[in-house]
Amino acid sequence: MSSRERTLPIRRWLVIALGAMFLLPALAGAVVFASSEFDPAGEVARELSADVAQWSDPAWQAEARAAYTARGVNFVLVDATGREVYRSVADPLAPHDDRRFDLSVRRVTVPAGTGASGQSQPAGTAYLYFLSGPPERIWVVPLAGLTTLALTSAVVAWFLDRSVLKPLAATSRAADRVAVGDLRVVLPGSRVREVAQVNSAFTRMSAALSASLHQQSGLEQERRLFLSAIVHDLRTPLFSLRGYLEGMETGVADTPEKRAHYLAVAKEKANALERLIADLFEYTRLEYLDLVPTREPLDLGVLLRHTAEGMRPQAETKAVELALDGPREPMETEGDAHLLTRAVENLLDNALRHTPAGGVIRLGWHREAQNAVFSVSDTGPGIAPEDLPHLFAALYRGEGSRNRRTGGAGLGLTIAQRILIAHGGDLTAANQPSGGACFTASIPSSGTEPGVTESDGATAAASRAQERAPSG
Repeated sequence: MSSRERTLPIRRWLVIALGAMFLLPALAGAVVFASSEFDPAGEVARELSADVAQWSDPAWQAEARAAYTARGVNFVLVDATGREVYRSVADPLAPHDDRRFDLSVRRVTVPAGTGASGQSQPAGTAYLYFLSGPPERIWVVPLAGLTTLALTSAVVAWFLDRSVLKPLAATSRAADRVAVGDLRVVLPGSRVREVAQVNSAFTRMSAALSASLHQQSGLEQERRLFLSAIVHDLRTPLFSLRGYLEGMETGVADTPEKRAHYLAVAKEKANALERLIADLFEYTRLEYLDLVPTREPLDLGVLLRHTAEGMRPQAETKAVELALDGPREPMETEGDAHLLTRAVENLLDNALRHTPAGGVIRLGWHREAQNAVFSVSDTGPGIAPEDLPHLFAALYRGEGSRNRRTGGAGLGLTIAQRILIAHGGDLTAANQPSGGACFTASIPSSGTEPGVTESDGATAAASRAQERAPSG
């Protein structure tokens, strides 16, 4: 329905319809009755008053007699002295045979004065005799009323059919289609407000139901893929762990060196399985339990430095430099320190797994407008362009440089983004012009704009790490 189409409540429409059905026929009858010639002497009286100067003219008398008698009016003309000037019939009071009519007499006195032509006119008196009663075509009045009533009823019936019955019938048919799964609903408009509101609500309901079913279908597909990926990721380390344990049990590892190697691999697979289960648990909390972060004041710079120091041993093991670049002043914000630490750890762990020995991972932070912004960039191979749109999808791992051989469950980046979104921020990814990936995160900040920055690259520790051979 057009937004400019005016609607009224159904009660008001009923009042309008009933008023039209009663008033219009009565008005039509009154108009017809008023337009009928029920006073034949009225026009004759006006003409006689205008022609008072010609009352004594025989030619005028003959012409007036013929004209007025045809209208059913006889007359007697008397001058100002009371002398009779002319009468149209010998006995104007003679009885008549039509009992439906009564003989009426009207006296018309014409004073002396100046006529319409500017000439003086004498005074006189005219007596008009005519039959009064119902006109011959009095039946036209009820006929006009009944005809108007029929037309009004037809218009009211057409309006009710167009504005009430057809829209409700269309709503009923739409409900039957929705019941069998057809959600393509198009309902006609109506000038009755209640009907228009019902159809509008039904259309919105159908659209919302269609969107809900579409979303449910997408969620179901995502759930199936999610479960399939979980089963695959859990099965891989379990099979490897079981294989190495069976090798030790059956005596395949028959030397101390082999047993040590088998134990080391089994421990590595167990650790990978533990990380996978922890990621799945954290993702479930964030995605399905609507986890609300604890809002507490914290210094983001201190949190980033502390998290980076915890990851420094792993960086040294891989001979990767871990450089920090942030302001000296505190960068106050509010958030959940545990969840934010987890997000930063996931970003640093992702960078470590994709940065070759001798590379650099830079963790920087600064204030930007009303946000606290930090970024993790590396000198790895970067992200394939086809992988960028799907990078934060659960259990997604691209091909090439960022594949399953690098480890992980494909949930670390998803968890990091969910944590930042829960804090009112966001996490984005891009490739640097010089090579490598860069992840940029932002959360609402508090405090003043910092000015001076410092560079804490931990160069000495990274140099020592570069002298060591990479372990993976």
